[in-house]
Amino acid sequence: MTGPVVIVGAGGHARVVADALMCQGVEVRGFVDPDVSLHGSPVYGRPVLGGDAVLDEPDLLDCDLVNGLGGVGLEGGPPLRRRVQERLQARGRRFVGVRHPTAHVSPRADLAADVQVLAGAVIQPGARIGAGSVINTRAVIEHDCRLGGFVHCAPGSVVCGDVDLGDDVHVGAGSVIRQGLILGRGVVVAAGAAVVADQNLAAVLMGVPAKVRG
Repeated sequence: MTGPVVIVGAGGHARVVADALMCQGVEVRGFVDPDVSLHGSPVYGRPVLGGDAVLDEPDLLDCDLVNGLGGVGLEGGPPLRRRVQERLQARGRRFVGVRHPTAHVSPRADLAADVQVLAGAVIQPGARIGAGSVINTRAVIEHDCRLGGFVHCAPGSVVCGDVDLGDDVHVGAGSVIRQGLILGRGVVVAAGAAVVADQNLAAVLMGVPAKVRG
């Protein structure tokens, strides 16, 4: 079990992450967020401490960080989640993962140390999941899937076996990706879509069957 942590962000995803950490018994010292209107306010009894600058205060230097930011695809550039984490890592800070007690992760899956696996999610054997990725509530990653860095599989999504997802892919809530497909970097799968063909270039896929948004 990890030591004390500070969560980066204080919005909706940060609250879900905080709940999962507390269920794990991890000490959450607080949150950091650039929104000054949140500073000093409590989230589940833990304070929003201020902006990133407070991470350099002596009593927080021993804390690992947990990424509480959401983010999708590459439209408009790399997602905020990636940009903020890489900036803080460049300052020497370490990000750690989250695993809700109700999640099932096969011991024969390979997850980067900072992957977040939330309530009811399932990760099957042979899956490989890259740094910064989120397997959200009740999402399913089937056998032998390969997920790049900063992939977000939203609640209730299903990634069938032997699928390859590039960096920064977003798999929308309730969507399904057919087995054996390849989605390139920055692809966004809309909520409820059914993906039945490869998509190599960054695009938004919508509908059943999913097509590139026109």
